[in-house]
Amino acid sequence: MRLFIKSFISIQLLFSFDPVKGQSSLADYIFHHDSLRYIIEVLASDSLLGRFAGTAENHKAALFIADEFKKAGLGHVAGNNGYFQEVKPAWFNVIGAIKGKSKPRQLIIFSAHYDHVGTDSTNPFPHDKFAADNDQIYNGANDNASGVAAVICLAKYFKALNNNERTILFIAFTGEELGLLGSQFLANVFEPDSIVTVINIEMIGRSEFKNPRPYITGYEYSDLKKILNRNYEAFGDSFEKEFFKGDPDFKGSLFIRSDNYPFALKGVPAHSIMLTSPADKYYHHPDDEASTLDYQKMKKIIRGIAFGTTGLVKGNDTPTRIKKIY
Repeated sequence: MRLFIKSFISIQLLFSFDPVKGQSSLADYIFHHDSLRYIIEVLASDSLLGRFAGTAENHKAALFIADEFKKAGLGHVAGNNGYFQEVKPAWFNVIGAIKGKSKPRQLIIFSAHYDHVGTDSTNPFPHDKFAADNDQIYNGANDNASGVAAVICLAKYFKALNNNERTILFIAFTGEELGLLGSQFLANVFEPDSIVTVINIEMIGRSEFKNPRPYITGYEYSDLKKILNRNYEAFGDSFEKEFFKGDPDFKGSLFIRSDNYPFALKGVPAHSIMLTSPADKYYHHPDDEASTLDYQKMKKIIRGIAFGTTGLVKGNDTPTRIKKIY
């Protein structure tokens, strides 16, 4: 605890002299690979049996996420039961908030789904090819404990930074694997015009690309990619140019397959940030375990998201609205 306080005080002092270096040091501190590994090892543990929506194990995952939001110092959203928004009996979205200072009615959403496909007995997708495996638990470390870990750490980062003019919501959705049910519910509750953007984070723990960079699904529908890259590059020449790439897999229709989509249908510039190829060999596979992830790469991507969204949370940037999809 003493080391934690000392480190945090040194970061605060650095902020007063050099805000950019201070923000970078804070990111390194909060997005440490051991912190990411801890969250993913909890969510992807065998004891949670693949976090199938509506199960007791899925609810345990929700309780863990809510506790992390509480530790981060997040507030609640009016109308919810603490951090829980009931989608239907035993199904909950987990939501925490940091109220905006000057533009509290304008919302920035960081999201990821925390459910997965469970075990051989619950997995709704074809999986005969795995029948010979002794392992019957689909742990979902990359899909999508990696995204949830990013949302939790971003919550801690922005709460510590304490400079958001817009309200920031951090959301762990339920029911994504069964048809985007949690995000559809929330998209129908919120007024679309109040949402500036949705940054949905999906499968950022592993890549088979030769030059892996995070990519943005449906990037052509708004100028979010341009905003993220411009803000990211403003942190110094040592950072990579065009860090966020366009979706490399148009035929896979990744844009319509994750929790950004219900919001995009309402005109919100809502996109998913991903790293993993849609042809990933561990996708919906029992071997999607915590041990298969690249935590250093995850840290770099989450740093990129934190820096890239600087203008969004401060109220300086507003992405173009999505007019028509397909």
